Amino acid sequence: MWAIDNYTPYKVLKTWGRDKDGGHEWIVCVKATFDIGRDGEVSLADKQIEPLRLAEYHGEPGASSVRYDADLVAVKPTTDVVINGTAYAPGGRPSSQFPISMRVGPVQKTLTVKGSRTWERGIVGIAPSAVEAVTRVPITYERAYGGYDHSAPNPRDHRLDPRNPVGCGVVAEEVDRVGQPLPNFEYPSGNIEKDGPAGFGAIDNHWSPRREFAGTYDSTWEANRLPLLAADWDPRSLLCSPPDQHSPEYLRGGEVVELTNLTPEGKLRFELPKVYLTFSTEIDQRFEEHRGHLATVIIEPDDSRLIMVWSTSLKCGNDGDYLEETVVREKPFIR
Repeated sequence: MWAIDNYTPYKVLKTWGRDKDGGHEWIVCVKATFDIGRDGEVSLADKQIEPLRLAEYHGEPGASSVRYDADLVAVKPTTDVVINGTAYAPGGRPSSQFPISMRVGPVQKTLTVKGSRTWERGIVGIAPSAVEAVTRVPITYERAYGGYDHSAPNPRDHRLDPRNPVGCGVVAEEVDRVGQPLPNFEYPSGNIEKDGPAGFGAIDNHWSPRREFAGTYDSTWEANRLPLLAADWDPRSLLCSPPDQHSPEYLRGGEVVELTNLTPEGKLRFELPKVYLTFSTEIDQRFEEHRGHLATVIIEPDDSRLIMVWSTSLKCGNDGDYLEETVVREKPFIR
């Protein structure tokens, strides 16, 4: 009962959930791990990574940025694209500023990397210091614009950027910003406050704009919908990548990936593997075929690793107790 029969080389995890209206959903996710060769050849990794029920962080949960968001969630409205990695100066030569970029099918994005700098006091006031040349910088939101400055004695003077509470650059008005660090990453426009945190990684579910999509949980919700999701809950709250890394539609495999200055060599190009999964669930003495979607693509150039996660859900109504098993198979790709 409630079993998984997995005929693929990938890892599978399942759970029960409820949809927006409280209906039972049988949720299954499949996680595949691949090695990326220097020549761009992608092959199945010997070690397959287990799907995650909970997010994993770079440091203390809630006080650091997310490295991996949970995999076992309801079906996302499109594919998340996430990159965990490092920015490398072109040719390995120290540089005070250089671009990094990624393209995964229709998703394209360019950021500017700047060396370390702080606020300093000068003749005309407080201004950024000279930029220190760098050869490599880890791409984390701790090094992007944002932050939470609660150093002022009066809580009213505290300042937080809900888009990235763990970042740098945000300083309360009553606090001397001299010596405070500035971000290493920004969008090409250079307007760090308006553009917000610049990065390629996952954002936490309580950061903006994810938290706004989670819905309104007020007295009206408590009186009319508790314990269901809020009436204005939006499935975009499930997406963990920055909004400009949401694919316009589900990726399918075969899309070209191009990374610039995210490896010491400067360029990396490969294609997402074409993987076609089928899901067949026996429930109440009948078989239901349901479709999976590519939910997440995670690229980790430093580890030469590609992770792809598919998810599917089956609405079961009142038949959940009669669900026996889901059979997961990979359909051969026919050229």
